[in-house]
Amino acid sequence: MFLETVDPTRAERVGGILQVLGGHFRGPFTVLDLGSGPGTLTARVLGHFPSSRVVAVDTDPVLLRIGGAALHRYRRRTAWVLADLREKSWSSALPARRFDAAVSSLALHWLKEDEIRALYRGLRPLVRSGGLLVNGDYLPSSQPKGPGRTVERHWEPERGRAGLRAFRTEWERWWGAVAKEPSMRDVLQERQVRMPGKIPPRRTTGPRIPVSLEAHEQALRDAGFRESTVGWRDRGFRILIGAR
Repeated sequence: MFLETVDPTRAERVGGILQVLGGHFRGPFTVLDLGSGPGTLTARVLGHFPSSRVVAVDTDPVLLRIGGAALHRYRRRTAWVLADLREKSWSSALPARRFDAAVSSLALHWLKEDEIRALYRGLRPLVRSGGLLVNGDYLPSSQPKGPGRTVERHWEPERGRAGLRAFRTEWERWWGAVAKEPSMRDVLQERQVRMPGKIPPRRTTGPRIPVSLEAHEQALRDAGFRESTVGWRDRGFRILIGAR
């Protein structure tokens, strides 16, 4: 899949999220997938845990349509919700008010620090006592790692120019195919209303360097999560676990 050209840690990171869930829950549980996109993580959760249910939330109607079609076989265990996590009222569209876990994979780095803080405050009452927030993302540390060491740099220069070129080529090809598909015409029009801009989309929002690990941890504490730990790390990518 072309995402590996710029996200070489995805398989290990998603596997780590599944491991955290499997080590914490026994029996059926319900998951809220934040910034689900077309459902890559949702699919892994549903496939790995046959008694699980997932509510997938994203602001892009095109990606939700694709995810719903691709995961049609899981339709009785999945709900797809169109909502913008940056809006205060995003959770009002959810079909449930309590979840055993909230998860996210490479999605929340689009949010600014004040948006992260607001999101975590809103999540606390949605996650059951004893539940988890499991966020696998690029979470650079703002702290020096030792004498003479500098803080972690933004990941993008390490991706490599060849990887970025490959990603951009496949990104344009993928969106070009979506734009030509007749069944996608209505959601493409809806997307243009919600998210005006060119196809393929270009990044126009969010911080250039994602919110730091330490800021995420502080935001979790301020929101009322009782503890946070890092369950996995590969360079600046981490799985941050917040315990409710």
